[in-house]
Amino acid sequence: MSWVTVIWSIGSGACLTLAFIQFVVWWKNRAARANLAFSVLAIAVAALAALELALMRAETPEQFGTLARWVHVPAWVIVVSLVAFVRLYFRAGRPWLAWVVIGVRTLSLILNFVFSPNINYWRITPLRHVSFLGESVSVPTGIPNPWMLVAQSSLLLLVIFVIDATITVWRRGDVPVPPIVKIGTKV
Repeated sequence: MSWVTVIWSIGSGACLTLAFIQFVVWWKNRAARANLAFSVLAIAVAALAALELALMRAETPEQFGTLARWVHVPAWVIVVSLVAFVRLYFRAGRPWLAWVVIGVRTLSLILNFVFSPNINYWRITPLRHVSFLGESVSVPTGIPNPWMLVAQSSLLLLVIFVIDATITVWRRGDVPVPPIVKIGTKV
């Protein structure tokens, strides 16, 4: 087994473990919706890692393009659940900005399935193979799709949203401290 597989598998396993723990906390206390958002976020990151591993092992440009198209689904879930987590857990962040982030990321997901092979490339030429952690991984070369700026702008808007929420929490002077929940007890 290669280091790439080991590292990506460990990361996915850690994410799924966190997802399970946060899901159990939410299950015991249904009012703790931030824990559910975090659980969904962790599952999406694990799925993204699995797709990244498949991308690194892609053998044809067509296979790479198809996998890169599907990477945007867990990326969309990550953005939406992160916005939900920040709003629910910190009770901060402008609602209109949260909806703009989600809307722009949704638009990029739609465009991703409109363009072929995906929103990142107009066309993928033969894959190059480079050495990474002692293993050969696939790297695409091709003609970039200018519409990928929509997906990238959603990430910039997400950073702005998180910074805005951070400033709001800092100005309030309150840092939410999660309650300690023992499994099997009522909160």
